[in-house]
Amino acid sequence: MKGFISKGIGRVLVVNLQRGDLLLESIKEQLAEAGIRNAIVTSAIGSLQKAVFHRVTGMEPSPVDEFLTVEKPMELASLQGVVIDGEPHFHMVVSDLEQAYTGHLEEGTTVLYLVEISLAELTGLDVVRKKNDLNIATLYPKDGPA
Repeated sequence: MKGFISKGIGRVLVVNLQRGDLLLESIKEQLAEAGIRNAIVTSAIGSLQKAVFHRVTGMEPSPVDEFLTVEKPMELASLQGVVIDGEPHFHMVVSDLEQAYTGHLEEGTTVLYLVEISLAELTGLDVVRKKNDLNIATLYPKDGPA
């Protein structure tokens, strides 16, 4: 087990997305424009017309993922995660009129009417995410051993 401590919270980025905007791609663009390398999601709500995500399907030592695309009107009920070294790692919960879906947010997820998301910058956090020998993304000190 490892723990990493940031020095505090810096700027808060509020992103307003409209119909047809790509969720993950737009967030990455806004983070890059603001120069934010590390952050946490503090809030996210909205509606989607297309959700692209993956989820694990078994208990093997290395992850086996199932990739799904759902195209219908959906509510974005939750989006959680962290941005480390400029790369978001977000999981979401979305629902249509019959069921809920959950998984790791992928590119191609598209806004239906509106998505509002806020991200709080983490200051003084020097970590990177690298895949280990089991292909699991793991956090390491930026200047430390992998």
